[in-house]
Amino acid sequence: MEVHNLMEDIVKSCLKDLMQHQAGGLTLVEKEQSDVMAIVLNRLPAKYVSTQQGEVFAKTQLRSQMETDVFRELSYAIDKVQHSERPSDLSQK
Repeated sequence: MEVHNLMEDIVKSCLKDLMQHQAGGLTLVEKEQSDVMAIVLNRLPAKYVSTQQGEVFAKTQLRSQMETDVFRELSYAIDKVQHSERPSDLSQK
């Protein structure tokens, strides 16, 4: 197994949960989802593993401990992406 940052999996899972369960429905296109993930991952500490055993242990420990921080950072990042004044990819063509 190669070295892997578990925070990527946790953030991706939490973002998916948030999009599915948010009242009124949260809709983000793929580019916005990528932007949100990048912002969150840059604001949270990385958690690397190099074995499957380490991955299982870390996932069980990290998920519950980090979930609050991840959802807080997701809220910040989603707001930042949705209120960004940068031009969209479509308007640049």
